[in-house]
Amino acid sequence: MKQILLILTAVVISLSVAAQGNSGGKSKTKDKQNKAQNADANNNSNAKGKAKNNNADKGNKEKQEHDKKVWEGTYKNDGDGPKPSKNQPAKVREAFARDYPGAQTVTWSKYRGDWTATFRNGVFTSTAVYHANGERRDTRTPVPRQEVPRNILDDIFKRRPQTQPTEEVIKVELPERNRHLFRFKEIINGVANYFFVDNAGKEVNYNY
Repeated sequence: MKQILLILTAVVISLSVAAQGNSGGKSKTKDKQNKAQNADANNNSNAKGKAKNNNADKGNKEKQEHDKKVWEGTYKNDGDGPKPSKNQPAKVREAFARDYPGAQTVTWSKYRGDWTATFRNGVFTSTAVYHANGERRDTRTPVPRQEVPRNILDDIFKRRPQTQPTEEVIKVELPERNRHLFRFKEIINGVANYFFVDNAGKEVNYNY
């Protein structure tokens, strides 16, 4: 009888040890799976973070290039251009929302006492300029020279035979209906010069 009890006790102990061994193996396997999942999650998070930073850097670079095209010639030093703006007068924001309800990727700056909103405008990027009372001063868009009517270009070349306008022109849309200007940049003896013509081809003076 004692022998039977001893045998049963030994069997129970063996089964218990085996069960603990299996449990430990499963626990180790689960730990490995959790570590692998955490590593994948961290890698995905890092990849998304890098992509977000790259997109932000690209957006900032494009904004800087756009601002340079729009405002070059209106200031001497690079640090004198538009400054980022976090808060704009309510009248300015309301006027912009009314004028450009479909604007995308809008960034605000302040320049020479005016508020400027740079945004995606169809295939182009534009900058709308507003006074503090919400009145729109103008909207400026870099466009290919081909966007300028041929008769205006012909007149410019006749009046300025030495002119070699750059391939990109700034189209300046004024609040008055169907009235706009074109700002040209020409290089004469290595020096940049800027001038405006209206949509009739007449050269005009325009403040910055």
